[in-house]
Amino acid sequence: MKKADEGGRAALVRESLIFQVKLLVDGLRDFMLVPIALVATVAGLFRGGEEPNREFRRVLELGRQSEQWINLFGQHDPLEEGGDASSIDTLLSRAEQVVREQARSGGISESASRAIEKALDKAHGKVKKPGPDGSESDS
Repeated sequence: MKKADEGGRAALVRESLIFQVKLLVDGLRDFMLVPIALVATVAGLFRGGEEPNREFRRVLELGRQSEQWINLFGQHDPLEEGGDASSIDTLLSRAEQVVREQARSGGISESASRAIEKALDKAHGKVKKPGPDGSESDS
């Protein structure tokens, strides 16, 4: 087998895996938005007033931002205010970089596991901060 052919296949596997992760995250997002949108709609109907759709518009904005963050089909730029977690692509690239570095140095280590966990925590908005006793706690 030619080396270029192997590189093309590896790229295909990588792209496919990234797409599968994005599909999973997108599906979870959709699953969560269904009840949130329904609650926002009911809240707006009960509240009434000048802007009964205020809560529902907030849900739509959340959906737009999460769509940009997931970037399923590569059509969006990363969120400006996201930092290290500006997009799922940024997180996956960082995780891939850590795994490659660890593989080059002899395998996946505990430090790689911690780095991946830290990146995922950032994606979830959880930053580990030292507690008063020096132990780490979620905030």
